[in-house]
Amino acid sequence: MNDDVALSIRQMDGAWRLMCADGPNPVVTATEGIQFIFSGLPLSFFNLAMLTESDISSDTLGTRAREACSWAAPRSVPWFFLVTHERLAPGVDAAATLDACGLSAVMPLTGMVTARTVGDAPKVPGLELTVPDDDRGCEAILDVNSLAYGMDLAAGKARLGSRAFWKDQFPVVGMADGKPVSCAAVLMVDGHRYVALVATEPGQQRRGFADAAMRRALQNAAADHGETPTVLHASDAGRPVYERMGYASISTHTLFMEKRFLEEH
Repeated sequence: MNDDVALSIRQMDGAWRLMCADGPNPVVTATEGIQFIFSGLPLSFFNLAMLTESDISSDTLGTRAREACSWAAPRSVPWFFLVTHERLAPGVDAAATLDACGLSAVMPLTGMVTARTVGDAPKVPGLELTVPDDDRGCEAILDVNSLAYGMDLAAGKARLGSRAFWKDQFPVVGMADGKPVSCAAVLMVDGHRYVALVATEPGQQRRGFADAAMRRALQNAAADHGETPTVLHASDAGRPVYERMGYASISTHTLFMEKRFLEEH
């Protein structure tokens, strides 16, 4: 596994440890070939199982998936099983293998990095960029992401909706007509600026709001920590936007979820 892929995985591991600590039932542990980072919140986003081996065969992938399902079963919360495709042996069909284990693909992600300055936040007409200074302002980050991605993240407010969580991190909320419409955050992970929670309310998209919020969050982090490299994991929709900002792809991943949780929605 090359250094870029290892960086991508370490950054995700570190970011999820930050976000999942102090959940209702936090667990960070490892079994053979799997790292678990679970908050205990009833949200798949905050409960993650990651493969830690390389050159994973189809048989090993199936074994690890069944072991992860068995480990997660008594915790009774939805969770994601992360597959890093660069860690698979050549020719492994992850989707087919995991389908037989009761897991379905729900989202592809691309690990991306840049050591370049991405530029200052532009002035966007009608948008005011703010740093939330109370719990209500921080809760807006979850509200905007919920609307943007069509999922209820309200349970995450117990952690990410607290100003205490963001004390040493860098959230930005974009306001338009007095209401939150966009957001982005930078978490400091092993000296890198990790970009997360970038979103815009559906009715306000394609106006540069999330881009501006992200650039301001990176600026704010750089003011305290310098222009360190930045890492993120992009959806397919977000990847072209980040490429235009100077990010380069370094890894490919897919989030899988147990079918029983998908059937409940």
